[in-house]
Amino acid sequence: MATVQVGGHITLLFSIHDDALLPRNQGSRGAGICLDKGVRVSIQETGRGETIEEGQEMAGWDKDIPPIKAKGETHVEINAFDADADLCHAMYADLIDELRLARLLPSDTNYLVTVDIELPLSQGFGMSAAGLSALALACFEMTKQGKQPQYFRAAHHIERRYSGGLGDVLGIYVGGVELRTHPGSPPSPGLAKSFSLDSPILLIWQPSASKHTSEYIDDSTWKTNITRAGDAAVNRLAERNWESSIWNELLQEAQTFGRASKMLEEPSRQSMLALVQSVINELNLQAQIRARLCMLGTSCVLLPLMANQPLDVEDLSDISERLQTLNLDSTLTRIAPQRNF
Repeated sequence: MATVQVGGHITLLFSIHDDALLPRNQGSRGAGICLDKGVRVSIQETGRGETIEEGQEMAGWDKDIPPIKAKGETHVEINAFDADADLCHAMYADLIDELRLARLLPSDTNYLVTVDIELPLSQGFGMSAAGLSALALACFEMTKQGKQPQYFRAAHHIERRYSGGLGDVLGIYVGGVELRTHPGSPPSPGLAKSFSLDSPILLIWQPSASKHTSEYIDDSTWKTNITRAGDAAVNRLAERNWESSIWNELLQEAQTFGRASKMLEEPSRQSMLALVQSVINELNLQAQIRARLCMLGTSCVLLPLMANQPLDVEDLSDISERLQTLNLDSTLTRIAPQRNF
């Protein structure tokens, strides 16, 4: 048995690159932030598949014929953040099958997978990527077969199969505050770099509205607007050293992307941001905090204006309480550290 928790991921800006035939080449360029809260997954063996055909012991130099066993079954239990969430059990079972095909798991073993989701689904918090990455790493911890990057690659493949996200697995793979310069699965062909920034942050979302990634990447107009704005932003950021000194520029690029991609023109996002900003102003915190959209939910994140001045938990708690009266949900978390292999 093994248990692994993997934090979620929010995207501040991105471009869509999903036209490649192979899932490992699909993904996005962009910039985002890895979260402390995410998904906790446990996996345990519950037995073996039945023997379909007995093996034979051969005489002389002939090799023994091993028994043929039925493929193992996978049972998935999910505890979601939202009681009425639309859950996808199949993608976790498919990841187990993907790891079986890669010979990283035995084909005849039965598994029980328990998934505890710490944030809402379809709000741009990368829960599918976090869940798949957590299951993949739990399998690695259980078997110690192969290397961790192989498991992240499998998680990316399954996320693309379900259109759950584009670059979230790649972002989670490097951790911290990341810039994804080449689309695809980790560790390659997808390329990303990151730095650590320690601060509490506040995730905010409109509970009555959620967005699935496919609503945007399957729409040609949205895809064009997003990709044009995202590629321009990544190209500018890639010219700089990716370290904490670029933080203010990243915040500005995220704001510019929201306008250029027309994400900020959507009424639901406009009204949410207006309410959030009014609370920030009301509490006189506008000189310390910046609100930025989380792509692609009806959600935003409160971030520190200065990289070297972490936000105050009490200030964020005050904002959270005030937002609750305006029918906006929120939760405190932290920026996850850079991941090292």
